[in-house]
Amino acid sequence: MRDEKKQRCGIRHIRLKWYAVAALLLLAFFVSSIAAADTKPHPAYDLMREAAERMKTAEQVLYARKVSLGLYNAELDPNRTGLIGEEYSRITTTLGSVKAKRTAAVPDFAAYIVRELLDHGIGKGDTVLITMTGSFPGLNLAVLSAVQTLGVSSLRICSLGASSYGANQEEFTWLDMEDLLVREKILKRRTNWVSLGGSGDVGGGLPAGGKSFLRRKADELKYPILKSRSLKKQTELRRELFGDPKSYHLLINIGGNQAMLGKGPEGRMLPGGWIDPGKSPWTDSATDELSGIVFDFLLSGVPVLNLLHIEDVANAAGIPFDPQTPPDIGLSPVYFLGNTSPTTNDK
Repeated sequence: MRDEKKQRCGIRHIRLKWYAVAALLLLAFFVSSIAAADTKPHPAYDLMREAAERMKTAEQVLYARKVSLGLYNAELDPNRTGLIGEEYSRITTTLGSVKAKRTAAVPDFAAYIVRELLDHGIGKGDTVLITMTGSFPGLNLAVLSAVQTLGVSSLRICSLGASSYGANQEEFTWLDMEDLLVREKILKRRTNWVSLGGSGDVGGGLPAGGKSFLRRKADELKYPILKSRSLKKQTELRRELFGDPKSYHLLINIGGNQAMLGKGPEGRMLPGGWIDPGKSPWTDSATDELSGIVFDFLLSGVPVLNLLHIEDVANAAGIPFDPQTPPDIGLSPVYFLGNTSPTTNDK
């Protein structure tokens, strides 16, 4: 009996060992599957790289021009992007973070835009509305590089005033940058309209000299400029120029322009990244008096790619925040399937 009991215990022990081995093998397979997914390139890898390379080429041109103008600051722009301005000038609207501006200048942001558009079914022949800002020239360039790579049609407007460290150097505004890149044939075309930006999108917060300078700059480079005198009128004019939100497949909003986000708190409550339309806390609280044009699109069933809250967007996308040296193009997590940017869905 004792021998029989020992034999049964031995068999049970062997079975437990095999169960443990099987569990470990299953775990190893699971881990290796995840690792494989993390290192498998996104199907649009080549297009993502192409957009990022276009953005990098543009930065090299902008950097060279800044050096020639005596505007380059190696301490503020160690990666030589040509996209980082100064702390203050008379066309500076508000305070801004130099870390956010440097992050927005990482070429991988162009790859991120390509990925977001293709992952949501937007490609060649589709039409998007792009609202840009002098505050984030890096994001402007990323978006323009991406839509050009994909052959996506676009209507474009840019507010010219810039927060700290944006395109706030009078000798090299965003209009100067874009005009140069078009002449160098890196970008195919220019923005449709511009506005002053700042409070009310009519230059609020800028000194009189700053506003008159921006108007002269737009005239000099032959950019049509919106000339309303209040946020309400400016928002109405934008709505008239943009037309029916349903005529677009997507709104790409860069920065915190008041005509786009409105004066109410719900605009600032919007998360960064892709926002699907539908019932949600911010659309419920939007009011006609306070809400901006972004809500026109969401309430019309048109998604929004909201490029604000840059640290959150970068972290979700797999783009390094304020890197001392950006990774080589094609190596960041954004290029691989294991990394998925969150989408803000209906609640």
